[in-house]
Amino acid sequence: MRLSRTTPSHALFLALSLVVAAPAAHADNDARDQALARKALLEGRIKSLSDITEQVKPKLPGKILGVELDVEKGGRFVYEFDVIDSAGRLKEVDVDAATGEILSIEDDD
Repeated sequence: MRLSRTTPSHALFLALSLVVAAPAAHADNDARDQALARKALLEGRIKSLSDITEQVKPKLPGKILGVELDVEKGGRFVYEFDVIDSAGRLKEVDVDAATGEILSIEDDD
């Protein structure tokens, strides 16, 4: 029976393969999530970013720095607002994309 041995070149090839494959898988997930979000918006199951922002901006603890729309397990859409408060602390504010309800406000480390 022959035992296989990993050489440095095999290890390097394996490591590079993982590095190259990981972003491709992430990009596929992003494309899928974008398609799901677009469909949900067109079907009226979620509100547009401009509608959500108008609704929650007065309730946010500071200035909006950025926003992402995430698809959670179970298919729930959540806008994640990155906010900086008056003391310079970063906050993450999760907002239900269907209702505009603020789900949580947490320190963003």
